Amino acid sequence: MDPVRWVDLGPVDGPTMVNAFVAVAEAVGQKASPPTILSVHPTAPFANVGYHQEAERELDLDFCRAEGIPVVRRVVGGGAILDGPWEEDYMVVVPDGAPGTTAGVEGFYAHYLAPIRAALGHLGVPAERGGVNDLTARGRKISANGALALAGAWVLTGDILLDLDPTLMTRVLRVPDEKFRAKLAGGLSEWLTSLRRELGRAPERATVAAALREAFERDLGGPMVNGALSPAETERLAALRQARSGATWTFLKDASHPRLRGRPDIVPGRSVKIADGTTLGRADVKAGKLVRATVLVRAGRIEEVELSGDFFTVPFAGAIEALERDLVGASLEGATLMPRIEAWRTREGVRLVGVGPEEIARAIASAAGGSAPTT
Repeated sequence: MDPVRWVDLGPVDGPTMVNAFVAVAEAVGQKASPPTILSVHPTAPFANVGYHQEAERELDLDFCRAEGIPVVRRVVGGGAILDGPWEEDYMVVVPDGAPGTTAGVEGFYAHYLAPIRAALGHLGVPAERGGVNDLTARGRKISANGALALAGAWVLTGDILLDLDPTLMTRVLRVPDEKFRAKLAGGLSEWLTSLRRELGRAPERATVAAALREAFERDLGGPMVNGALSPAETERLAALRQARSGATWTFLKDASHPRLRGRPDIVPGRSVKIADGTTLGRADVKAGKLVRATVLVRAGRIEEVELSGDFFTVPFAGAIEALERDLVGASLEGATLMPRIEAWRTREGVRLVGVGPEEIARAIASAAGGSAPTT
């Protein structure tokens, strides 16, 4: 692999942060730029929704608007989070075929999480793998990560939590009521941790970035080269920021199935009678990640289906939409869903991370059947 470029972007806003690695990946995939690691952190808090999620179902949008907290959609899967100055972020971009890219998504995570784990150890925090894509300290998540294949490159994006603000983190999320929100804030304190919590102080940001760089250099077997975004990358980033800062992109998933909207009585596990022989239902199934199915059923067949959640797909774009189209007309009697899902996965060459075909089929079947339909 060519010498790796280290680019310190410093503090950036949300749209820049979620699009910088896209611009770089396109250049790296075309061999116009070398393999690159970006060091970056948010200037201010922003709500960051996963690619397959519905922003309106995951976030308290009224609170975000009132507090001036921007909402952005990233191209990486995973769950809705609040990013902010309390974290140090990194983005690893390597060409397809580079070490760690030939063993699938799980192998990619294993390869590139190793130096991050080493950096945490150097800082005095022993860390372990938590599931496929996270690192934990004493059982609490301290580093969340996402991966995708994009334009001939592979990307790992992640962060190390320097500190925590559980109250604000839970305030941006959409929850049933304030009592639940209070419990969630308490839960975050049990599920998440930070360098401050583990060490009794938050190290300087420069110290954390240096530890990451040194760990990556040891893993790569040589020093990295300081660099900056190329003019072409800078121009592409500006174009992505403009295209993906408006409501059309941010609420892409929310607007994808208008016929399935507008029914507040449709909650997970409930099926509502729309007309004779027609029901609308929703169901959640959680394996490693969550998959949510919203299904319109007419005369025992799927008329329309939406799939959302915090799972990951490779490729990230178009795959789930293709499955939603393939499932139209599927009978709900007998074992008919799995063959369609498997045929889609083979045809599209899709890799699922966090859920499997069985969980998708179960969510669809549960949403279609729901509980006893109600009027």
